[in-house]
Amino acid sequence: MASALSIRDAVTVRMHRHSLWSPLAASAGAVVHQYVAMQAQEYAYALWATAQRRAPGTDGNTAADLAAAVDRGEILRTHVLRPTWHFVAPSDARWLLALSAPTIHRINDSYYRKSSLDAATLNQVHEVLAVELAGGRHRTRTQLQAALADSGVESSGLRLTYAMMHAELEQVIISGASVGKQRSYALFDERVPASAPLDRAAALKLLAERYLSTRGPASVKDFAVWSGLRMPDARAGVAAAAEDSPGRFEQFMLDGVTLWWEPRSTVPPAPAPPRVDLAQCYDEYVMSYFESKHFLFTPAGQRLEPAAMMYHPVLIDGLMAATWKHVLTAAAAVIQLAPLRSLSAAEVAAVEDSVAAYGCFLGLPTSTQWLLP
Repeated sequence: MASALSIRDAVTVRMHRHSLWSPLAASAGAVVHQYVAMQAQEYAYALWATAQRRAPGTDGNTAADLAAAVDRGEILRTHVLRPTWHFVAPSDARWLLALSAPTIHRINDSYYRKSSLDAATLNQVHEVLAVELAGGRHRTRTQLQAALADSGVESSGLRLTYAMMHAELEQVIISGASVGKQRSYALFDERVPASAPLDRAAALKLLAERYLSTRGPASVKDFAVWSGLRMPDARAGVAAAAEDSPGRFEQFMLDGVTLWWEPRSTVPPAPAPPRVDLAQCYDEYVMSYFESKHFLFTPAGQRLEPAAMMYHPVLIDGLMAATWKHVLTAAAAVIQLAPLRSLSAAEVAAVEDSVAAYGCFLGLPTSTQWLLP
């Protein structure tokens, strides 16, 4: 099987497909819909990941603007695909949860048992939450915990965590509007439009199509890990996507990994170097891959220490060249940066420009602090 792309080409295609180099002139909700699901357990950083995929100068692209879109329900946040938070579009919430809930329940089963969350208890939890949230009421986790306690359901620590996740997976609750500075829950059916159910085969095909079109080149294993699917289901989804539209998706071998992609046209050009993108550690550019992740962050397939992968990556020309994090106060943000290699003066200047753009997103004056080894 011939290699259709070099590693450099694959990085370039992915950066464009992820809209980091080809941002979308679209609403924040449309960006999330484009990506099917965007990992979002780090809420503030997930807002930034969404903003990065919108065209420069797009109105309503600050942290406050995107948080307001979440409050309005244009973007929803729930546990889906894997037992972690993701942003999803309202139109995708039902079929994604129907597809992934059985897998996540299977992963969570031992925790349900350890927490004495049997079927009767979970049904009671669902009933209490439904009553408490009825009529468009949005309640914080603390408020719902109190309502459960008043109904005789002890819920604290992990027991509450898994009871709430179960209710999300069963389409009882989903993210609501902010209550002060706290996130809240709302009734699922009051935030998510009704839609016809997809059978499992159709859902697998649709998920594979949308994954490959926004994240390819990627392997079946990459897709399986990202989606939480077992390998037979992942293979079936990719095969169905390829068979349904002959010629749309092609496979090739790169660095010992069989990858699938949607060629569309010639490889788009990379931006003029140095191009800097401050990604977050749970960005879809990072989390969408497993067996092919190693050659996306360092040149020529050189592997990176796993510990470094847990920090927010500074991407220079699509490759990980440093790590970063923010330290926030009410009045300012300090962006701490740790290079993984020597940076040129032009690269440092480009990083500083990206930090300034991040400050505009936050609505705070920013400064940089370089943490040299």
